[in-house]
Amino acid sequence: MKLAVISDIHGNYKAFEAFLAYIKDKEVDAILCLGDYVTDSPYPQRTMELLFQMMEKYTCYMVRGNREQYLIDNYYHPQGWKPYSSANGLLYYAAENITEEQIHFFESLPEARELHLPGCPPMIICHGTPDELRGNFFEVPELKETVLKDLEVPYLLGGHSHNQEMDCRYGTTYVNPGSVGSAIDGVGRRAQFAMLQTIQNEGKPAFAVELVSISYDIDSYLQDFHAAGLDEMGKVLTRAIKKTALTGINYFYEAVLEAGRISGKPLPEISEEVWEQAAEKLEI
Repeated sequence: MKLAVISDIHGNYKAFEAFLAYIKDKEVDAILCLGDYVTDSPYPQRTMELLFQMMEKYTCYMVRGNREQYLIDNYYHPQGWKPYSSANGLLYYAAENITEEQIHFFESLPEARELHLPGCPPMIICHGTPDELRGNFFEVPELKETVLKDLEVPYLLGGHSHNQEMDCRYGTTYVNPGSVGSAIDGVGRRAQFAMLQTIQNEGKPAFAVELVSISYDIDSYLQDFHAAGLDEMGKVLTRAIKKTALTGINYFYEAVLEAGRISGKPLPEISEEVWEQAAEKLEI
């Protein structure tokens, strides 16, 4: 069996196109999709079209990410997202450009699932951790220790942190494929994912893991922000996302932290003046 593993597209359909082109001749048996398919990028319908085309062509095993959960929550209980806002303008744009049918599709996806595929070792796939959509092993290293220690399967596949890695502890191998749409690798301009190939290890099925980074048409992606009106819609966080894509440094996360440090207020209550102060400090 040969499996592709993707996570955190975040609406970057240009990077998603590059991934699909890469696997076209790789004889992939299935694709494992770990969530955060949309938000934070222009034209989410282009990503959704590619997603459904992929599902028609390949066997796909999918879970929900925290971004899908945000959209679901907002659908049933409007969150007060507003346009032209650093705090939630990008979420507002995504919600306005996702259909009701697509919201229900996201609802149909589990938050985590255990897979027993023919010829493959048992695995759990999730977005953050098996019990928490936003569980982040990179930001909270002790969480990885706790989760892996208690697992009873040999493989855990998760995303969310956008940091590509493989780690083996307590008889479980953790694989984070990185982010297709917004890789945090300190390099930038790349889409990341993983390829798994089944092998035999001491008479038992195992995976040979390849962590992949490829280039994509980032210039067209960045131009789309202006064409779609997202430079004004998302203000500081739009600029942070674009700089993250160029550098592989998580300016999105740093901008949120810095604005919170300056204001001491919850995200939706932070003024645009404070967001601009954070942007100036981070040179966004």
